This record gives sequence, structure tokens and C-alpha cells, in this order.
Amino acid sequence: MSVAKVNQSWVKPIVFVVTVLFLTFTAIFFSPIHIPHKLCFPVGLLCLASLWLTPWEISLALLFSALGDFWGSCGNFLAQMGSFAIGHVFYIVFFVRRYLRKVEPDRKLTSKAKGYLTMMGICIAALLALVFVKVVPCAPAGILRTGVSIYAVVICLMLFAAMLQRSLLYALGALLFVVSDFILAWNMFVEPVPFRDYLVLGTYYAAQWLLFIRATPYRVPHPVHLLRF
Repeated sequence: MSVAKVNQSWVKPIVFVVTVLFLTFTAIFFSPIHIPHKLCFPVGLLCLASLWLTPWEISLALLFSALGDFWGSCGNFLAQMGSFAIGHVFYIVFFVRRYLRKVEPDRKLTSKAKGYLTMMGICIAALLALVFVKVVPCAPAGILRTGVSIYAVVICLMLFAAMLQRSLLYALGALLFVVSDFILAWNMFVEPVPFRDYLVLGTYYAAQWLLFIRATPYRVPHPVHLLRF
């Protein structure tokens, strides 16, 4: 299925229903109700809906994210990290293709735009340096430390690619994704973080929804739309 196969008049109600179900599954996850692998439900729903509403790269990114959630619910951190890394690669592919097809032809690199790109590059490089100085050395030596290092580079590339899209929702979604994983890694390898589950999963679910909603034909109405840069 592809976006083109969805009647435009049905996009808004479908997105509304998907969002309500997504919030319901998220609430179920945070509730004390015991359901096996309930961690996977919210993003699994977005993945299913993406088959009709988003480009194939987003569908694959959500699929591997849902798979990462599954491995996370099983307690397999290496498989979880590997699945998410593949998901980020598909996000990067989508962002690069979109940049070359839609953004670059219309982009005029004014001094303001150049300043923005430089600032974002410096901030992301600083974040990556922080991870390699504070988090990576605390990870157990061997395949886990190597995996964390590679994953940090991949997700930072995803963030930079999202920042190139001139879209607030893509930028915010990617940033929340990075925040979620940074908190998770800090809690796992450096020191415990209070309210870990709420901080990690709250930002993660919000990130995936923002990336999904922006990739659909539905456009968030004013005033958020006016904040696109």
C-alpha cells in the first residue's frame, strides 16, 4: 500500500482514529494492567497505519522500531539496539531522499540558514562527544560498548538529517527520540534516573507519533504549521 492509494478525504479521520488508539495503547502501557509485550502496541499500531499513510521508508523505520520494542520487552538489549539502529537508517534514507527531492531544489542558503545549520551541527557534535566521554566508557567492554558507539553515531546522523527538512515536527520528533535514548543509556550505564520509564517512554512515544504524523498527507493546522522553518 502507499499514500497515493488513500482517498484524501479519509486521511483526517483515519489519522484521528489512529491517534486515539495510539494514546489508548500508550495509556495501557503506563497502567498497571499486565499484558505481554504491551510495550510494542503503540508503535506497532503506527507501523500498521503507515502502510496506507506514509512512504515505505517510514513504514520500515516503524517496523524495526516496533521490533526493537519487542526485544526490549523480552529484555534483549543488544537485539533492541540493533533493531532501532536499522530503523534509524531507514529514517535517514527517508530524510535524505526528501531533502534532495523537495527541500534542496527550493532551498536558498541565506546567512540565517547557514547559521542554523552550523549551530545544529555544533550542538549535535557536542552531544555525540558527551556520549563518548560520559556514556560509552561506562558500557561493558566488548560488543556492547561497540554497539552503543555505533548506535550513538547513527541516531545523531538521523537527528541532523531531520534538522535539514525545514519542518518543526520532524526536528522535534527526532530530537525527542535522541532525548529518550540518551536518558535510557544514562540510566543503564552511568547512574539511575528518577522516573526513568515515564521520561524514556514518554519522549519515545511522542517522537514516533510526531515523525509518523508529519510523514502522512495530513497537515497539522495553524498555528504549529506557521512554525515551520
